[in-house]
Amino acid sequence: MKKLFAVILAVCCLSALFAGCGLDDALAQNSNTETTTQAATQDEAPSVKYTDYNNDFDGLCDYFVAMGYTVSKAGVKLDEKNVTEMDSALIGAEKGRKYATTYNGKNITVELYSYDTANLNDTAKSIIESVKNDGTFTILEFSPVKAYLSDNGKYLMVYSDASIDESKTDDDNYTHREQVIEDFKAFYAV
Repeated sequence: MKKLFAVILAVCCLSALFAGCGLDDALAQNSNTETTTQAATQDEAPSVKYTDYNNDFDGLCDYFVAMGYTVSKAGVKLDEKNVTEMDSALIGAEKGRKYATTYNGKNITVELYSYDTANLNDTAKSIIESVKNDGTFTILEFSPVKAYLSDNGKYLMVYSDASIDESKTDDDNYTHREQVIEDFKAFYAV
């Protein structure tokens, strides 16, 4: 009976972990969700300034929606079924949200997290330090997750696009990811 309970507990913990950090569940979610193909290109990017938004988690999320990074096309109403509130405590963050969308017909996920930099717990300190040092963090003993820290240190982003070939820097999805990272890092940079 104790072994059965331990197995059930382990399965529940792993389920919560995968739901919390969104390692590879976006593809499964998108296979059940109809999404629109990315229609905006880099040349058609909206003239949106981050200063038009509050320097908080909701402001960052609204900025990404306005830029078209978390919806299939800039200016399109966000489909709430493609948004997941994350268990941000797993990485020591205050808030977290995952967006599942497409770009050039390829499934992508963008996870955004915010930290209270004046009151970081040990988990947050460890995650942030790891991302600063090598651009990844690890939860338990799972594979490292590539992540980006904003220049002000307040926000963390996980951007996943399995179609990107790191050797093809002129590919549309590669350049799109780099633009998203640049805009993310610059959001209220100090």
